[in-house]
Amino acid sequence: MQQTLIALEEVSLIFRRGWLSRERVEAVSRVSLTIPEGGILALVGETGSGKTTLGKLVAGLYRPTQGRVLFRGQNLWTMDRRSFLEYRRAVQLVHQDAFAALNPVRTIYQSLKAPLLRHRMVRNGREARERAAELLERVGLTPPELFLDKYPHQLSGGQRQRVLLARALTVQPRLIVADEPVSMIDVSLRLSILQLLRELNRRLGIAILYITHDLATARYLAEEGQLAVMYLGQIVEQGAFRKVLENPCHPYLQALLSAIPIPDPRVARAIRPMTLQEIDPPDPRRPPPGCRFHPRCPYAQRICREIPPALEGPADHQVACHFAREIPSWRLSSAVSPSPWA
Repeated sequence: MQQTLIALEEVSLIFRRGWLSRERVEAVSRVSLTIPEGGILALVGETGSGKTTLGKLVAGLYRPTQGRVLFRGQNLWTMDRRSFLEYRRAVQLVHQDAFAALNPVRTIYQSLKAPLLRHRMVRNGREARERAAELLERVGLTPPELFLDKYPHQLSGGQRQRVLLARALTVQPRLIVADEPVSMIDVSLRLSILQLLRELNRRLGIAILYITHDLATARYLAEEGQLAVMYLGQIVEQGAFRKVLENPCHPYLQALLSAIPIPDPRVARAIRPMTLQEIDPPDPRRPPPGCRFHPRCPYAQRICREIPPALEGPADHQVACHFAREIPSWRLSSAVSPSPWA
């Protein structure tokens, strides 16, 4: 059994607008998740679903309004200073926009040197430069001498993303929160970044929380791990990646799968597109009562508009839907491959 590294227990986060305004947005609502040591969890959902906010809760950048974030069994916001510093080193965030995440007036060496010296991973500048060179080699930027004294604007998007990974590795983390790490780089470079993340997981045992809206890249990275599907601040389906995709039960995940373009016309013709009642998601400031997906769900009934469904089922496949057992699972024709990526 893998030990739990990070656990979220009924975590909610509410943003309030202004000092006197009563307007509030529940960006994350009663989410429970676990990330095991050395595991991979893919968190997927459309824009505005709360994925990035949840990632920042895991990284300790936001304090939850309700619930607990546990690091190796300790509450993140009640632990002592020494334990909190250990957590800060253990969990690192890789941002979506690599150019904005790097200081434009610092060289790559200076960006890597700062955490090394701050956390006393090296004793002096000479050791820091040697360590920085080793990290650049580990993320595939070779020879490192060509990159250490360059500025971020002198690198390509893929190279900057690798520098962010190298910076995350400076403090020997146990978890990397990768927030859409390949969405802003060329398609031709995305595979290399995903391969690098997979290598870090396999060789160094670093757990990965991979946040994305792209199920195809999520499958490539986390097929042996876990999948959690997020909609309007809530987890609607989660479990073992393969098991969830083999039998997607929630209408939202079925809609995501049916929207994936299939390059084989024979396979594409065999798929019956799923039609939603509404195209756009509801305003997150005023989420609908009951199931938050019911205004768009083609299977919604009265109970869906009145009672929020609980996330139920075995640990390897849980679904938050009143009719999960009655709705036909979205599948490709039995005459073709059971997966749109096979």
